[in-house]
Amino acid sequence: MLKNKFLFNFSVSYLGGGVNRLVAYAKWFNQNGGAYFIIHPLCQYLVKQFPNNQYIIIKQSKLQRLFNDCFYLKDFQKQIGTPEFYYSYGIPIYYKFGKINWFHLSNILPLCTRNIPLSLFDKLKFTCLGARIKKNFAHADVISAESNFSLSFIDDKYSSRKFLSMNGSDKELSFLNLKELPKERDNIATVIGTYRYKAVEDSFHVYESLRKNNPELKLIIIGDEKSIPASLKSNKNIIIKGFVPREEVLNSLLKTKYYISTTHIENSSNGVSEGVFLADESYISDIGPHRELLKGMSFETLSIENLQRTMLHIKKENISARHLKTWDEVVEEMLFWGKKQDNSHENNCV
Repeated sequence: MLKNKFLFNFSVSYLGGGVNRLVAYAKWFNQNGGAYFIIHPLCQYLVKQFPNNQYIIIKQSKLQRLFNDCFYLKDFQKQIGTPEFYYSYGIPIYYKFGKINWFHLSNILPLCTRNIPLSLFDKLKFTCLGARIKKNFAHADVISAESNFSLSFIDDKYSSRKFLSMNGSDKELSFLNLKELPKERDNIATVIGTYRYKAVEDSFHVYESLRKNNPELKLIIIGDEKSIPASLKSNKNIIIKGFVPREEVLNSLLKTKYYISTTHIENSSNGVSEGVFLADESYISDIGPHRELLKGMSFETLSIENLQRTMLHIKKENISARHLKTWDEVVEEMLFWGKKQDNSHENNCV
């Protein structure tokens, strides 16, 4: 039995921000007494990487997720008893499972699909998931999200349970502290992410406006090639890289002249921070989480030809790290707030 009866459920996370948070939490607890983690089969490399934790690897079909989500919890509870702390990453908390139950909103789309370009299937999927999440907020002692924008979609009757839990920015901070930054940037603009709501075609319009004064400028698109329009795939000025390792993404951003993000929506206030903090200049969509990231910094609001939405433009020399946190800080804040909730429960029982 582990020292910490903390259970973290990341069973549906195997890409992007979910994996970054999972790895950070697994690393921290590996050095601090261990914890229990429910993980996706694609993340089982963590078993060897952080061996002081205990892992439960869960493989679920789409039907199981739809009709019998969290079927594995009761069996696991028989093994370790009731956890002191149960953390669910994006998965509805269907009943009071732990002593303290923490729900983290991993994606804002289940709570906000209006005016967001999505396929009919995705719209239905997110609407159904959103209904389940909202129905089960009552079982959560803490409800966290990665931006104040995302927290605003949670009913005010849960205001005392809301908690801002940003993503850690260790990589961005390490690059900002580098003494030797690239003296010359490659003449490229970079776009990361090709899901429909990321609006890659709008990013292309931003690139075209930049290219008017810089005809040799090339555009790199990183992400699922299947989601990229055929017209962009055939453009000789565009380099499509598909999925690449995270380190390669960061190194590419460090060399790029322009970072572009025209996403319609973002869950995290620092969802674009890697691009903004590493590229020489950035053009990002004018949405709530992006303004949260740039609060207190000098930037301009621009209109772009052929684009109905405004963009925010910021240069690297105007960037401040005041809003960034390390993953250790994120974990420690979570534990402090969880302890506060635990003490509150004990006082209510006296």
